[in-house]
Amino acid sequence: MAWWSTPYFTTFMENKTYDEKNLRRLQLVELEILKDFIALCEKHKLPYFATGGTAIGALRHQGFIPWDDDIDVCMLRKDYDKFMKIAPEEMGDKYIFMSTDTEKRYPLMFGKMVKKGTRFIEDAYQQGNYPLGIYIDIFPYDRTSEDEKLRKKHQKKTWFWARLQVLTLIPNPNLPPDVTGWKKKAAEWGCKILHVLFKLFHITPQMCTNKYLKWATHCEDDSDLYIDYSYITGENLMIRTRDSFPTVNYQFEDTEVALVKDFDAFLRPEYGDYMQMPPEDERHNHYASFIDFGDGETGN
Repeated sequence: MAWWSTPYFTTFMENKTYDEKNLRRLQLVELEILKDFIALCEKHKLPYFATGGTAIGALRHQGFIPWDDDIDVCMLRKDYDKFMKIAPEEMGDKYIFMSTDTEKRYPLMFGKMVKKGTRFIEDAYQQGNYPLGIYIDIFPYDRTSEDEKLRKKHQKKTWFWARLQVLTLIPNPNLPPDVTGWKKKAAEWGCKILHVLFKLFHITPQMCTNKYLKWATHCEDDSDLYIDYSYITGENLMIRTRDSFPTVNYQFEDTEVALVKDFDAFLRPEYGDYMQMPPEDERHNHYASFIDFGDGETGN
């Protein structure tokens, strides 16, 4: 794993578990957010699809994976942009819609739909100087090239600018637990030095976002291949529109969630045999050091 391999640069926390009651309460708030997200998508005919643990949970558990503490959905870029424009107008009384467009301190290249009045302070995001509440993640999918060399070039460029954007905001991001000893010290000092240099040379988060979007949205191919450039192994979760739409609904708790039509081709390259339960030491979550459920009760 590269030392800057995921947003912030790592979000999964090892060897930390929730109180069972608090985890279920968290899942139910996220389910509420998901239902509102789906309702707005259906109202405006905006296609979406579940990804990652949410998609696997629907297929394997008909709901949340038992230890999972988040919900992930995706939209094609044009639908994502429409949603992020419409949603604050129609649901702004209940939710904050986080993106680099709406919050200059937000360090990620995908959106979050955050329930107002809640708090969800992940260990990995404690330095985040922006509203932190219970949320679902919304990932934009961008058209990408059929040419593998060109596609990999775009992946490297987008990943580079996304990581630089984090360092314009965060001087000491979380490092993966396998980065130890002198490598950890070197990485920590490197991050701090880059953060200071960016300040000195007026390299702003918006500059990095603009560079990211330039590469993410610049595809001259007439391709039906789409990718999530914000994810390090995005190539494993590419979709073809002809194999993905129309989506198919699957049971998820007491509602239904949309999955791409050929979900096996979508999930297997990244997760292998996703219908098998992983070993206990591979059951990671994002773990929050503090949660406020918005009703006066707190937990972790």
